[in-house]
Amino acid sequence: MNTNTESYPFIEVSMACSNISEMETFWEQMFDGKVVFRGRMMGQPYSRMIACGITLAFREDPDYKAPPGPGQEFMFRNHLGLRVKDVEAAIQELEAKGANFVLTPQKVREFQQMNNEDGGKFLETDYIAAPLTAERIANGEFKIDVAIMAAPDGLWIELNQIKEPEDTQWFPYG
Repeated sequence: MNTNTESYPFIEVSMACSNISEMETFWEQMFDGKVVFRGRMMGQPYSRMIACGITLAFREDPDYKAPPGPGQEFMFRNHLGLRVKDVEAAIQELEAKGANFVLTPQKVREFQQMNNEDGGKFLETDYIAAPLTAERIANGEFKIDVAIMAAPDGLWIELNQIKEPEDTQWFPYG
């Protein structure tokens, strides 16, 4: 059986939300999303959109419980990740559209430094796939800068600017 992306291309993320209209507006405003279906599924409002190259299906759930709010970001770990060429330019563009960033690359670096000063590690990796090595990462061959913006219902959208060596290309752009 062939399990590569040609046989099983990623197409959809389906999520519960408290308000379909707010989700549609957010994805249309921030990422030029397009609603392709809207209606009811099993009696609940739903919407299917195309944004950032995939389908986003939102189902309104009257019992939806939003994740922890501002100031408690580390308590919530689910997010949607997008790759960008220039994270600082993307932050500027999206803030001009009204985005609220709860984490920027600068803030991540501050957390890393605080954690290191306390004797801890911000991120520990016990496995790195070849051909990448810890030494190559330490030498700056692989690096990810991250920013996180808040969408409706506390959904996090993570922007990732990735620098990786030619011999990995694990995270292709476009």
